[in-house]
Amino acid sequence: MKKTGAAPALLTPDAIAWRLLRAGVPPQKFATLAEAAAALPAGTHLHLALPCQAVLLERMTLPATDRAELAGMVQLQLEKSLPFPIEDVSADFLIVETGETESTLVSAAAQHGQLAALCAPLRERGRPPEKITPFAMHIAAACPADETVLAVYPEQGQLVVAICEKGRLAWTQVVPALDADTLRDALPQLLLSAEMEGAPVAFSRVRLAGECAPLAGPLREFLQIPVESVSFDGDLPEPAINLVPASWQADVERGARAANWRHRIIGAAVLWLLAIAAAFAYLAWLKAEAGQVAAKVRATQPALQALEARRARWKTFEPAIDPQRSVVEVLFQVSKNLPTSEIRITEFDVSAAQWRVVGEAPTASVAIDYMAKLKAEQGLDAFTIDAKPPQLLPNDHAQFNINGKLKP
Repeated sequence: MKKTGAAPALLTPDAIAWRLLRAGVPPQKFATLAEAAAALPAGTHLHLALPCQAVLLERMTLPATDRAELAGMVQLQLEKSLPFPIEDVSADFLIVETGETESTLVSAAAQHGQLAALCAPLRERGRPPEKITPFAMHIAAACPADETVLAVYPEQGQLVVAICEKGRLAWTQVVPALDADTLRDALPQLLLSAEMEGAPVAFSRVRLAGECAPLAGPLREFLQIPVESVSFDGDLPEPAINLVPASWQADVERGARAANWRHRIIGAAVLWLLAIAAAFAYLAWLKAEAGQVAAKVRATQPALQALEARRARWKTFEPAIDPQRSVVEVLFQVSKNLPTSEIRITEFDVSAAQWRVVGEAPTASVAIDYMAKLKAEQGLDAFTIDAKPPQLLPNDHAQFNINGKLKP
């Protein structure tokens, strides 16, 4: 969507709030997007880079190499994993690697409501972003194309750990602090999760943001590879991905059409004056019709209220009546799919709309197998099942946490 004749400004998250990057201008920092929008010169085309917490990034390996086929497969995967309808999401993907029959890619998805709330200060000031990308993909695009690099940088009070493979984002995770101790404690589990998801963990180097210099020692000690201090305040490559909702562009086009119509209306003002008398008569007729409609609505109110009361009673009893949602059925399916008697269920919570199972397995692979069996269980089709990667315990067992949420 970049327009010719003007270099776009890139608005990215920084260690605390937001950073504005423009060609030939030193980086500027702002506490809010409203302040950044106010500082943009007229006519500036804006690109917005999202923080990791505002976008869902997922690594996938799919049995296709054609981009059109991959797009359809990505949409199907997102429909299964997202907690909201796919129509409410802007999604795109970057291919990391293509084989003979399959492709590895990273998809990015952002919910329209969250994007609208985030970008409201920009759009209200007439500075809607022409392109929206995950900031982590900019960081990955700046890495060497022939290496696997671990990038570590701060982002609005948190630390982002990103695996960059061949100049593409391969995997990313957020550490909810900026200190060395938290990073040191989190790194083993993070790298284990990345490896379990198929991301490469044999790094040639670490690219560490300059403001995170105190983390260089712990990273070098743990990974035993060079740690390179870099700055992300300069020009960053643009990834071939865009999460701007299609409806936003339609809004712009509708606004242009509305302006055109306004000009036509002004030119036809004289003709409208001649139609005023007919309009008043028409309004009087509409008022009479509206009165009749209102009377009919009032007459149907008792029936509508009875219907709503009946619907509310059904909703109240539905969890107990629906066999797929009963507590006994859920517990039966959870127990039936145990792949081995060595798995221990330590916690089972259930409510009208969701359930949760916590337990321990002798190994991470057994826990993953159990998660997969629950996701494939037809008796639990009424629920969207989500499971994070198992966590290793001090006794070498793996703790799993599986959540089932009632499908809308």
